[in-house]
Amino acid sequence: MNSSQFFSLRWKLLTGFVALVLTTVLILLFSSSQILESRIRQDIDSNFSEAGRVFERIQDIRFRQLRQTAILLADIPSLKAAISTGDTATVNHVLREDLLYLLDFDPIIPDSLVPSEFYMNPDSAGLLIICDPEGRPLGQMSSAPLPRYSIADRAGIGTALQGEMPVQSYIWKEGQRYFNVITIPVWSGNQLGGTLSYGFPIRQLETEQLSRDMGLEVLYYVDNQLLAGSFESISSSNKNTLSRNIHAATFEVLKNGQATSTEVSLGSENWLIYIAPMFETTGSIKGIDGYYAVAKSLTRELIPLQNLQLLIFGIGIFAIAGAIAISIWITSRITKPIYLLLDGVRRVEKEDFSEEVPITSRDEIGELTRAFNELVEGLRERLLMLKFVSEATLDAIKKNISRIEPGGERRDITVLFSDIRGFTAWSENHTPEQVIDMLNNLLSYQADLVHDFGGDVDKFVGDELVAVFQGEDKEQQAVNAAVQIQKKLKSLLQKEEEDLAVGIGINSGEVVMGAMGSENRMDFTVLGSTVNLGARLCSAAKQHQILISESVFLNLERKVPINELETIKVKGIEKPVQIYEIDWDTERMTSIAESRGGLS
Repeated sequence: MNSSQFFSLRWKLLTGFVALVLTTVLILLFSSSQILESRIRQDIDSNFSEAGRVFERIQDIRFRQLRQTAILLADIPSLKAAISTGDTATVNHVLREDLLYLLDFDPIIPDSLVPSEFYMNPDSAGLLIICDPEGRPLGQMSSAPLPRYSIADRAGIGTALQGEMPVQSYIWKEGQRYFNVITIPVWSGNQLGGTLSYGFPIRQLETEQLSRDMGLEVLYYVDNQLLAGSFESISSSNKNTLSRNIHAATFEVLKNGQATSTEVSLGSENWLIYIAPMFETTGSIKGIDGYYAVAKSLTRELIPLQNLQLLIFGIGIFAIAGAIAISIWITSRITKPIYLLLDGVRRVEKEDFSEEVPITSRDEIGELTRAFNELVEGLRERLLMLKFVSEATLDAIKKNISRIEPGGERRDITVLFSDIRGFTAWSENHTPEQVIDMLNNLLSYQADLVHDFGGDVDKFVGDELVAVFQGEDKEQQAVNAAVQIQKKLKSLLQKEEEDLAVGIGINSGEVVMGAMGSENRMDFTVLGSTVNLGARLCSAAKQHQILISESVFLNLERKVPINELETIKVKGIEKPVQIYEIDWDTERMTSIAESRGGLS
């Protein structure tokens, strides 16, 4: 395929249609995909934030549970009595013997999930410490040694020693364990008898249960470390990445005083993490800082979106394929009549007017095709008319194509008249069809020979031909054409019709050449005495004879064999006219004619 075909109208239209459709579809697909992704992301963020707030409410419920349990414990008479004794053994006995069964539960973890070794185990029931009004420990649920110094500086105890009820929980560390603790005052009448600190442990079991209940991953970030998490398996590198991102998010929590969300990439998955503080953010942090977090896999949440995007793009591909097919069909509908017109133009270039271009549409292209066919029909008619017009007429029209007016100009030419002798008598014995056929053959031979020697057929008058020669060697060319006409026709007529022959007269001189006639009907021809004399010479010529005037004789090469004849009297001319005969039927004349005009 060459470049002109590649960049044809069909390809330009097809490329344009496909590019337009492809651009439109891609814009629509991209826009719809972006809108869907934005809305789904908004829904995910909104739902996730709501889940985070639910988790906050769960933690608030836990705080209330801790507080309510602590208040109930502080109101038990046996515990108050033990505290009033100030005896450590008595307080520990009441805690471990009378209260342990009351603390053998967790508000979050179902009993069915608590391991059997936790039941009636003072070291697994949570944290419970009793202090005197000075903050010195009087007893604790755990079997660990009791501190021998005041713990009044621990978060929450100072407030309780002032007789105030807790408004938040605090994180304590006991050994390697962390507890979420609240402390309340214990009253004996109107006297502050001490404090009771009660807390639940922050442990892996709790995170797993919360994760199952909420359908999210749960994390506890305490004392600048990931204390517990529900991730089933996480590599050390991903754990470090997660810890770093949560730690960075805690600054945002402290800055804004509220929970925040962050996005973390762990391996091949992106996670959305909601981080909330385990303490009041309105003041300074007391005790150990801690944060809880819930995490959701953004990658998994976006799988439906990805499937929807694939579906949308699949539909888009089918739409593009359909658009291409429609574009090909439309392009073919548009370009087919154009290519048919192009084929018609190429036929006209080759002067083939035989076929019309089929009209395949009723639009502007159909109108153009109809107009083209009418134009070709007009050209066909004009081409046929050219056979009835001389070359001199065509030259005149080309020089002044806008308008041809009657009138002429003087020219120096050689005029040749050829007349078929005996044709009238011959035609009486033949049918009209035979007459026309013979006449056309004889005149066609003569016209072709005139053109071969540079002449122009001016007209046909019955069985007579009038030709004009112009140029420096016009006389010689006219004589050569006449000789060849005699040779050709004599050979032809000897085989078919011996009664027919041609007589030729040639004259040279000044004539008037131009358009003769009226505004509506003109004939481009030559007039003057030179023409009249040429006609008289033709009339005087006998069968197979070529007569020339003295003006022709004087301009011929002297090698041409010529016989001088007696003068003749011509109508319209006072003096006798000297004439000459071309001795064409000799070997010498034949060789000269052949060398001059390529005669055979």
